[in-house]
Amino acid sequence: MRRRAKLQGSNVSGILSNHDYNSMSAFTSIDDQETYYKLQAKASDILKRVTMNFYVRNDFESDHPQRKEAYIKALAAQIEYFYETGSTTSEGLNSAPQTQQIGRTTLSQASKFSPSGGGEKKSVICEDVYLYLSGTGLLGRGIG
Repeated sequence: MRRRAKLQGSNVSGILSNHDYNSMSAFTSIDDQETYYKLQAKASDILKRVTMNFYVRNDFESDHPQRKEAYIKALAAQIEYFYETGSTTSEGLNSAPQTQQIGRTTLSQASKFSPSGGGEKKSVICEDVYLYLSGTGLLGRGIG
């Protein structure tokens, strides 16, 4: 009989402090620690889902350095995405109207799929997360 791994906690929740994040020059600095740690908690939850709870079942500290670095960069990218978009939920990301009309003037948010912006939904997961994690074995696509 196989035992199921406990998925209650994660051994990666404290891997990226606010100071460490701000010292990564490739990402937007977040000075307010309360804001940072709120975003970091949500970003960690997102990465747990994307990686199919890999670091819930496996020890982060003893993992391969390149995979750990990729995971940290993916976490930083997700934190920055939440910070720059100003939202951590699908509803928040997609609640802004795509077209506004004032009198005879119409303003449309263009999208990468359509000049009118119609029909596009922003994902709660930053596309850069997939770029950082590709080739690490953490995406586990098609397995489950």
